[in-house]
Amino acid sequence: MPRQLSVPPFYQPKAFSPANSIGYLLRRANKLSMARAEAAFAGNEITFTQWIVLALVSNGTAATCAELSRNIGYSSGAMTRLIDQLEARDLLVRRRDEMDRRVTRLALTAAGHVTFTDLAAKVVDRWNEVLEDFDREDITRLIATLNRLVARLEAIEEQGS
Repeated sequence: MPRQLSVPPFYQPKAFSPANSIGYLLRRANKLSMARAEAAFAGNEITFTQWIVLALVSNGTAATCAELSRNIGYSSGAMTRLIDQLEARDLLVRRRDEMDRRVTRLALTAAGHVTFTDLAAKVVDRWNEVLEDFDREDITRLIATLNRLVARLEAIEEQGS
């Protein structure tokens, strides 16, 4: 049985284009912002992607290799190599979960916390530059809308649709 919608669908095939496609615009914004961030990290001891891993572990968004893989879209093999690199630099450690020894949890070392914090200014500076023509209300609304979109996409994924 088709799903009943409370409002008419936003998109119609005849009017659909990259200029109004949320997927395309998100992908384009991500590509442009990643290029800026990666350039900001050039010459640093770690890459922007490695910094993202430190950020996700630091704030509790991800605590395992699998959670990191899901969050940034890396295969488990690629994520393992990235974690190996951070561990070799003494920025991250692996620890067996005390409740379930099959699970390996990740934690930042003291050096990892310092590196994450020191390099956060580069990310903040880049975003503040991009957002300088936006008012606080626009930024707050955009963040809320993107969080709502992510939550909806995650719910759909969990349903297996």
